[in-house]
Amino acid sequence: MARQKRILCIDDHWSGLIGRKMLLEQNGYEVLEATGGSEGLKLFLSQDVDAVILDYQMPDMNGAVVAARMKKVRSKVPIILLSAYGPLPRRKLQSVDKFVSKSESPDAFLSTVDDVLTAQSKPFFFRWLDGWKRRNATAG
Repeated sequence: MARQKRILCIDDHWSGLIGRKMLLEQNGYEVLEATGGSEGLKLFLSQDVDAVILDYQMPDMNGAVVAARMKKVRSKVPIILLSAYGPLPRRKLQSVDKFVSKSESPDAFLSTVDDVLTAQSKPFFFRWLDGWKRRNATAG
């Protein structure tokens, strides 16, 4: 039997963290949670995770900094950045695979999680091609 996909959720707001944890677990994922960037980095370094869901606005370090540090260690682990503050500047999204507004519906959120996990299992060339298409679609 295949192991459940393990997702690390990092958010300094407990209610959002627990809500996402419950939603993900109800949909068959194993969830690790951290209440800040430093704690999240420690878990990321000590645990095998399939994806990271990361809040942008946190007091100890913002999600863009956490994502950049994670990608230096394990570049293939997909990272979804969450924010309640609308679209973020492109430079803040350099180290993440997807951006999701916290106002998105649970179905849209779950679809994004599924997308990054599906893309992770694709052969390298197809992941590269998807990234190239994404970069060129937003370059104009």
